[in-house]
Amino acid sequence: MENNSIVKIHAHKSSVRNNILAAFFLILAISGIIINILFISTLRTDLSEAGLAASVITEISTHVTLVGSIVTASSILAVFLFGLFFANTITHPIRKLTQGMNDLAEGKWDTRITINSEDELAQLAKGFNFMAEHIEHAMRELSAAKEYTDNIVMSVPSILIVVSNQMNVLSVNTAFQRLKDQYPEMIPDEFIRLLECDIEMNLQTGDTIKKEIEFIPRGAEVSFIFSALVSSIGKSRSAEDGEHAAVLLTITNITERMKMKELVLQSRQDWEDTFNTIPDMITIHDKDYNIIMANKAAKETLNIHLMDFKKSCKCYEYYHGTESVPKGCPSCNCLKTEEPATFEIYEPHLKKFIEIRSIPRFNNSRQMIGLIHIVRDITLRKEIEDEHNNLLIAITKAKIEWEMTFDSVTEYIVLIDKDLKITRCNKSFSTYVGKPVDNIIGHHCYEYFPCSSRQTEDCRLRMVSPQKLQTKRELETDNGRWLYISHRPIQDDNKAHMRTVIIATDVTELKHAQQRIRESEMELKKKVDDLEKFYDMAIGREIRMKELKKEIKKLNKKLDDYEKNGVVT
Repeated sequence: MENNSIVKIHAHKSSVRNNILAAFFLILAISGIIINILFISTLRTDLSEAGLAASVITEISTHVTLVGSIVTASSILAVFLFGLFFANTITHPIRKLTQGMNDLAEGKWDTRITINSEDELAQLAKGFNFMAEHIEHAMRELSAAKEYTDNIVMSVPSILIVVSNQMNVLSVNTAFQRLKDQYPEMIPDEFIRLLECDIEMNLQTGDTIKKEIEFIPRGAEVSFIFSALVSSIGKSRSAEDGEHAAVLLTITNITERMKMKELVLQSRQDWEDTFNTIPDMITIHDKDYNIIMANKAAKETLNIHLMDFKKSCKCYEYYHGTESVPKGCPSCNCLKTEEPATFEIYEPHLKKFIEIRSIPRFNNSRQMIGLIHIVRDITLRKEIEDEHNNLLIAITKAKIEWEMTFDSVTEYIVLIDKDLKITRCNKSFSTYVGKPVDNIIGHHCYEYFPCSSRQTEDCRLRMVSPQKLQTKRELETDNGRWLYISHRPIQDDNKAHMRTVIIATDVTELKHAQQRIRESEMELKKKVDDLEKFYDMAIGREIRMKELKKEIKKLNKKLDDYEKNGVVT
């Protein structure tokens, strides 16, 4: 505990100035009295020898004594005032030095004394100022060092406990207080009890002892793991010297560190498990082409044994089956460029198409120390890509053939959207309309296929209908031509309408042929009717002839019977 008591220097009544004044006054008074007595005695002797009367001598003596007393008193006063001034001249610098020492003792380190003279007191003042300057500088350094030390002690996360040679706690730092704020019932003696044997051993031998302790604070349900360091403070002294600081306990809470350590170990295990469960081959190489680590997929595919990591394990032996680095290896270029690279190759040694991602490895100084290879088997993907390319070629060929067919057919083909706008048409329709294809796209279809407003609205409704309908009808254009039109909607996988295909066939000649056939049929029917009438008339005449023949035959028969028998039947 610091002692801040200050001994202040006071100016007492028996100061130098008072002593000087008292000495001057005493000397002057005694001197004046002695001089007056000697002067009066001499004067009386001289006057007696001169033969003056005794009364005259007495009167003169009285008068001289009075005057001498006044002169003596005046001289004493004058000399006293001069002594007072002289004493103040001497004591004023001394008082300034005394006040300066008092200010310095009170901690006013910037105190300085100014004395306007060149005597010993001025030299003493200069020495005082020099001393005060050095004390101020030393105190500033001491204060800065103390503040620095206090800041370090306050900022130290570890608990610091100073223990005496009698096993008593002398002081603790703020780290313990912060922990005590969380657990108010905790006291530093609990640490002393846990480390009692170690403290006693340190007191006896002075050896520094380090150990880990598990501690459950009072009123807490959680346990902490502390790293305790028991070290000596100063020289070892016996208990006879009294109680003093002897041991410093540095107690660090490593609970989170231990948890982090467990977490790191678990993370490492998780990383290794993940590393080994990745289906892609992953190998880690140094700058000498040695494989220093490989996951399970790489070990199985490349046939790497665990014992191989203890000796030279060159990557080109396992990846390429060669005894040296193959020429033009893209991975080797990464060692020069220090840039990642991705490439695909067919590896005959593995009989696979592989995709290799080569990633440089760097240390903390950003110096390249090797490569990481992430290798994926893309044989199946290559096969699918080949199939896709073949399919794409077939589709492209079919598209070209379809477009050739689309533009070469004689039918008029038009694609329209749900707003009945033309999005595409073939050359036959362009020729029929008499406009370029680009000038037709974007126009409504009913501009070229005449329809009534009712038919247009009905067609629009069919465009948005979810049902897959196909409509066919004949249409006569303004120029007298006949078109046979079919509508077929196109829908996506969600049955949503995309567009409609209109295929129109010019059936004008067919309609004319049908008209001629109808006219021929009417003429033929008329002729057939006439023939039927003639036939009916001819048939009726024939029937009547047959009936007449039957009657004639019957009459002939009756006539024969009459002639033979004479009887009419």
